[in-house]
Amino acid sequence: MENRSGKLKTLVKICGLRTIDDALQAAELGADAVGFVVAHASPRQIDFQTALGIAKQIVANIHAKKPLLHPVSNTLPETSQPHLTPVLVMRNWSDVPAEQLPHWPGPIQVYTALGGPNRKRIWGCSIDEANQLQTCPHEHITALLVDAPHAGAGDSWNWSRPSHSWTNHLPLILAGGLSPVNVANAISQAHPWAVDVSSGVESSRGVKDFKKVQDFIENARGAQMEMSHAVRSALPTSFDQL
Repeated sequence: MENRSGKLKTLVKICGLRTIDDALQAAELGADAVGFVVAHASPRQIDFQTALGIAKQIVANIHAKKPLLHPVSNTLPETSQPHLTPVLVMRNWSDVPAEQLPHWPGPIQVYTALGGPNRKRIWGCSIDEANQLQTCPHEHITALLVDAPHAGAGDSWNWSRPSHSWTNHLPLILAGGLSPVNVANAISQAHPWAVDVSSGVESSRGVKDFKKVQDFIENARGAQMEMSHAVRSALPTSFDQL
């Protein structure tokens, strides 16, 4: 997972995708993960069964290094798609019936740390929430997504790392107000394991602008992280490994 300069690259997650065509485009542009939002009242919300169907196609085809059929023309793209991890994004555990969650083939991201099944999860929280906790709130948290003080609003902030030492043992995913213009600066300030973007790469609310997605990924790739070999060896190299 190193680039030519030998430094660890920042992974990129594009969140709020709604179709397999969107996932294909994100994969072609080099995204490492795509997030499908099932949280109610979100402008990017899709139902769980739709998200599950897309995720299964991603796992069956991209992970097997086979080209996906284009959803409209039913033809193969010219080149195979790179590795891509589907992430289920929930606000609360009640967004999806508990009996359906075991069918999800990738990581689950949820903003409620406690409760839910005994399954690995990415915990999404505001920077203030993370700083208020002295210890990790749940044993099954395998990554920490840190958002602006008003988490989920897409607001910019100072993109700082959490202050408590327990957070150093988790891959840090930086979110909140990121865009192609500021992602490199945010990475240089917080040195996250990954960055997460949704509204910052949209042409209108809930509609992705894939030129912005391309610029975001390229700018994130261009921002190099200075990390020790000890930290590098301890971090997973993909979202699948969370």
